Amino acid sequence: MTQEILTIDAREPNPNDIDKVVEYLNNGEVIAYPTETIYGLGADVLNRKAVKRIFDLKARDYGLPISILVADLDMMREYVDHVPDEIIPLLRRFWPGPLTMLFPASPSFPKGLITNTGKVGIRISSNPIASAIVRKFGKPITTTSANLSDFPASLNVKHIKKYFGEKIPCIVDGGECEPSRGSTVVDVGAETMRIIREGVIPADEVIKCFQNS
Repeated sequence: MTQEILTIDAREPNPNDIDKVVEYLNNGEVIAYPTETIYGLGADVLNRKAVKRIFDLKARDYGLPISILVADLDMMREYVDHVPDEIIPLLRRFWPGPLTMLFPASPSFPKGLITNTGKVGIRISSNPIASAIVRKFGKPITTTSANLSDFPASLNVKHIKKYFGEKIPCIVDGGECEPSRGSTVVDVGAETMRIIREGVIPADEVIKCFQNS
């Protein structure tokens, strides 16, 4: 397999380079790309073969759903069944950024990306490269750490190559990521909130924002 490594300036992503990345997604390929926390693996969430490829690459249990990135709230609403009013303050406070929210998935959403409670993890990335890719692609992409399951996260291209060699057709080099705990994952219902995983955003900040909403 031929592998392309595209070096893109995160401060000002070149539109032509973003077009090249999106072409891989349109062709059903898997990409590796930087986020505001760590490097992730991306594919078209509506392409079953591409999503399966990510599970296989990571040796990930098919029972463990993968979260997705969207470009904005309008894109998100196309793929979720309901957005509780109570969580809007959380979205305004922490998006774009390292906060993954669990929403009830729409009936047409791919089952392989849905939790056993019928929800899908979604976030809007604050990384300019990731944001530009999703916006240009026009559909959500997967966001899962670019590593083998249960291994340390990838913070640069060298780490990605160590895990996957030439198996990923397109790697976007956006520079070194700082060591990170990943995104904070939150499940919010009509009246309750549950921190599934505490990441970059402290749990007490999320709780305080929810309680004041």
